[in-house]
Amino acid sequence: MHAVRCNGQPPRGITMRMAPPNLPTKVCATCGRTFAWRKKWARQWAEVAHCSDRCRSRRNRKEKTELETRILILLAQRARGATICPSEVLPDEEKQDAERMDSVRAAARRLAHDATIDILQRGVVVDPDGARGPIRLRLR
Repeated sequence: MHAVRCNGQPPRGITMRMAPPNLPTKVCATCGRTFAWRKKWARQWAEVAHCSDRCRSRRNRKEKTELETRILILLAQRARGATICPSEVLPDEEKQDAERMDSVRAAARRLAHDATIDILQRGVVVDPDGARGPIRLRLR
């Protein structure tokens, strides 16, 4: 870690690449990932709901709630503590569609942030934002 000059700025020629850990965060309403405060959002931070232009352009409440409902129904039909694969939420013809699978994973992240379900990898609960690769879903 580089020394910080007395005015709070890094030494000349050194840029601060990481955001300070004490910035406020929110959960994106579309993708379910957490994102941190940015200076350009200073005036309208209370109204910011999406982490990027991509998420803001893809907001579709009906599809989001439909996928979340399907996940919860499938989990309710299973025994307590049983898990499901996110691909079980989609019909067979849509399972190969990467964009639809991303939508299911986003719905799972939103449910995990709401403390409704757990996201697991190899039987261990993982951070919803950091989960890469195969995941399983379980009711809390």
